[in-house]
Amino acid sequence: MRPKIDSSASITRSLKYNEEKVMLNKAECLMAENFLKDVSDLTVEDKLHRFERRMQLNERVYTCEHITLNFDPSDRLTKDQMKAIVRMYMKLIGFEHQPYIVYLHHDAGHPHCHIVTTHVQKDGSPIELFNIGRNQSEKARKHIEAEFGLTTAEMKKQLREQQQRVDGIQKIKYGEAPVARSMARILEHVTENYKYSSLQDLNAVLRLYNVEAYRGRENSQLYQHRGLLYRVLDENGKYIGRPLKASFFDCKPTLDNLEKKFSLNQSAKLEFRQRMATDVQRQINLAPDDLADLDRRLTRERMRMAMQVDKEGKCKEVSYVSFVSKCVFSGDELGGRCDRHAVQKVLDLQRARMDQPVQVQTESQKHRHRHRLHL
Repeated sequence: MRPKIDSSASITRSLKYNEEKVMLNKAECLMAENFLKDVSDLTVEDKLHRFERRMQLNERVYTCEHITLNFDPSDRLTKDQMKAIVRMYMKLIGFEHQPYIVYLHHDAGHPHCHIVTTHVQKDGSPIELFNIGRNQSEKARKHIEAEFGLTTAEMKKQLREQQQRVDGIQKIKYGEAPVARSMARILEHVTENYKYSSLQDLNAVLRLYNVEAYRGRENSQLYQHRGLLYRVLDENGKYIGRPLKASFFDCKPTLDNLEKKFSLNQSAKLEFRQRMATDVQRQINLAPDDLADLDRRLTRERMRMAMQVDKEGKCKEVSYVSFVSKCVFSGDELGGRCDRHAVQKVLDLQRARMDQPVQVQTESQKHRHRHRLHL
């Protein structure tokens, strides 16, 4: 969670900014604390009048507070959770008894809310704001993150570091380290430790490290002579740099040697298939319309999904890698609830969810709302 406390010279401007977001269906008024009416019964005039009367108790105070609480995209909060977090935050920074309005915004890729309030208390004395962000707000942030299990800054840093490593081995980033040495370390680790039964399985693991085994097109000399190249991929899955022959590496990951392992690994990984299928199905059921959430859930279970899409963005193949059993299964091996059609359904539902039209206000509603904003 990232709180930010700003002072505003105009309570009217702060309210108008958020109310215009509401009018454009980019926000909603989530709650109003310490007001005489329920939030659904409050007009813009009611909100402004409450703040103005409070601020008139101390004419030396001419600023109000505009607070934003920002959350990580992985923090999928309900409205009730957001309300509870806001109440706890305002209590911990000393604003529990102040009138404040909370707006939940929908115009960014992460959950966040805006809070409009004043630091003039009911006896006219102001709340001390000096170092409130560094002291009270920072303590409140840490307390709330622990209380609600939110993603912390430390967790995000650790996640970024983990994303640069797969199963303890550093991913290749072209130009940052010698390619041959990095690729050799990856190939030795993957070919000796994982149970893969096809080149597709092997690539499902290698692509996690930005490496790909490539046979060439079927009519090419490379393919016809059973050659195999290993090449580096960029973050978008496009190959970059010069590929290296399989025979170049000491572990000799040639096609002939790999095919010997394919048959051995096929039987070795059978005992893990049903458990893997059950685990993957459960995570798909928990994230039926959010591919990013599905990927995060699989990662928490020490699994990864390797998906290939066509030019239209449709899933053409999918595989799953377990860092616990060191097994690789294609979606077809795990069954219909895990195959490419199941993943495509997640993509389709996600697209439908994102394409849902926002409820549009009628012209009369917009007119009334604009009239209220001209304060």
